[in-house]
Amino acid sequence: MTEFERITVSPAVLGSFLSFLPCLGGPWDDAFHREFCSKCTAENCDDCQHEAERNNPAWWLELIHTGTGPVRTESRNPYRKQAADLRLEAMHQRDRFGRDMLAKELESAAASIEDLEEKLEAQTDGKPGL
Repeated sequence: MTEFERITVSPAVLGSFLSFLPCLGGPWDDAFHREFCSKCTAENCDDCQHEAERNNPAWWLELIHTGTGPVRTESRNPYRKQAADLRLEAMHQRDRFGRDMLAKELESAAASIEDLEEKLEAQTDGKPGL
C-alpha cells in the first residue's frame, strides 16, 4: 500500500491527514466562512454553533461539488475560466476584506457569464441558442 492509498481510503482519513498539515487555511476554511459565517449574526465566534465543521477538512471533503464556486478550472473554455476567476475573486473580497457587496456583484457577473456560455454551447449543439 502506498502513502497515497493509505490517506485516501476514505474522506474521513484524508480529512484527518489534511487537518494535521501546518497551514494557515485551506479551501475548507473558505467554504466554512461562505456557508456559516456569512449568515451568522453572533457577535462572538467563541461559542460557534458549527464548531464541528470549523477547521475540519473532513467536513469539506463530504460537500457535493456543484461545478460552481471559487475553484480554478482546467477548462480551455475562456468563458468558464473567466467565471471561475470572478468567483475566486469574490471569495477573496468577502473573506479577506469583508467586501460582501462587491463579492455579490462578482458572483452575479460569473453567473451571467456561465448562463451565456450555456446558451452558446446549446447553439453549437444544433439547438436554438443566442
